[in-house]
Amino acid sequence: MKSTTRTRLACLLIASIAASAAAQTPKNPEPGTHYALYEGAVKFSAPSDWPPIMQKTEGTPQFVAFQVRNPADQGSGEVSQASVEAKLLNDASTFPALVNAGTDKAKQMPGYEARGDSVGANALHYIALDGKQRYEYREAWYLDLKIFIHIRCARPLLTETSTAWTAAFESGCAQLMRTAKPH
Repeated sequence: MKSTTRTRLACLLIASIAASAAAQTPKNPEPGTHYALYEGAVKFSAPSDWPPIMQKTEGTPQFVAFQVRNPADQGSGEVSQASVEAKLLNDASTFPALVNAGTDKAKQMPGYEARGDSVGANALHYIALDGKQRYEYREAWYLDLKIFIHIRCARPLLTETSTAWTAAFESGCAQLMRTAKPH
């Protein structure tokens, strides 16, 4: 084989490998730590400063729960948290009933107050009591083929919480919801 033929073959091989890698790499990957449930069928990312405190990635359901450290939580007995749960359904037609059950459960919580900025029919933003403490909740439900996905973010409404921390929490919660949503 001539050296120019070998050079062309090497260039084609390198170009093929680079094209394959580019096709498998997301164009705009979200910053943070990446997670997967159901062997990669459900993928999402969370801010890297949100450590997982519980995780189950086998069987059904599967989930990752995060503790979101807020300096105002210390000594209060309260905790800010977020979770992504996925459940394999036998029948995808049960999705609306599961969403209705989730929204009904939220609306039954003591002190429930709806917030008007819920985005979409399968999202809920509200305030409710957890014990004696008021919490702000954001929840969303998605269906990806036969996988039911539920995202929940909860934070106590403490007067000591800074606006910068609140903005970071909201951004992280939005990231969870955006990246866990089927595309």
